[in-house]
Amino acid sequence: MSFGKRNIKQPMHHRFYVILILVVLLNHTTADAANKFAGEFLTLGVGARPLGLGGSFAAIADDSTATYWNPAGLGRLSHSEVAFMHSSLGDLDSYDFVNYIHPIGKNGSIGVSWLRVGIDDIPITSLRVTSRPIGPSNRPIEDGTFSNTDNAFIFSYGRRIGLDLLDLYVGGNAKLIYIASFGNTNAFGLGGDLGVLWNTNPQRSSRFSVGVVAQDFFKTKLYWNTPPDAEGQASNTDTIDQNLRIGVSYSQDIASLNSRLLLTTDTDSLYSFEMHYGAEYVFADLLSLRLGVQERKGLNTIRQLTAGAGLRLSFITGAAFSIDYAFLSNDELGNSNRISLMTRF
Repeated sequence: MSFGKRNIKQPMHHRFYVILILVVLLNHTTADAANKFAGEFLTLGVGARPLGLGGSFAAIADDSTATYWNPAGLGRLSHSEVAFMHSSLGDLDSYDFVNYIHPIGKNGSIGVSWLRVGIDDIPITSLRVTSRPIGPSNRPIEDGTFSNTDNAFIFSYGRRIGLDLLDLYVGGNAKLIYIASFGNTNAFGLGGDLGVLWNTNPQRSSRFSVGVVAQDFFKTKLYWNTPPDAEGQASNTDTIDQNLRIGVSYSQDIASLNSRLLLTTDTDSLYSFEMHYGAEYVFADLLSLRLGVQERKGLNTIRQLTAGAGLRLSFITGAAFSIDYAFLSNDELGNSNRISLMTRF
């Protein structure tokens, strides 16, 4: 990546990108309490590395999970990547994420992702004799099964816009949301995210990064196929409100130990500016150790500990393979463990 002299005069489309994103961010409003829990599955986070850092990744976004955390980070990727994560939530829900990233030109990448949270094979039961109450001689029998699933299909693009004296990136997501439940009940929704990522000179031994993401900036509507509550009313809808995510990170190379220290923090506006903190120590670009803290605000503020580790194998061609593990503490739903894989080629 070159940081030599450049023409000061910038193309108009670069200015348009910056102005568009600033307008969206400045018009962001705090979410109404009634809509805070619509599309809740979209707040769970993806990738064992970001989750091990307490969910603080908006200012880093340097791998394929940028499609979730900050799509602007896709502009930093110069190789194709495939990522996969699987875990369970509370021993019931199955939580899966898979995506593919492909570079476009010298300064941009596109990506497609699928996030799914669901409970499968839920039994449907009925009484043998419906006119009689349940009892020893009239026990329920299984008539079949159904699944309750939340799905998000994310189409992403990010690029470096090449302003003088700035390592600046912009990106966006288009999201298709599909929720399915019992009895062919379902909901559809379309939404979008916009992100900005700025880094100081990556050639320096110490670096700062700032990331800002406006999620669901149009207030994503979920349209259910259930009948309205009263005649003449519109179909039932839920609204996923806007969320403003802001992140700052600091990275310091430690040449004497052939290692690197990364400190990062994020905040989300949707839940009264919950805070996320993370620290990562990377030795020889091979082994990573991580710690994090994430807040959960409700009647009381709860701070949950996260931790993780990663192993990365890199090749001179730029290809790489990594496996990451994250531990997330949770007093209410139980602790969870997440593993994710990434291949760069």
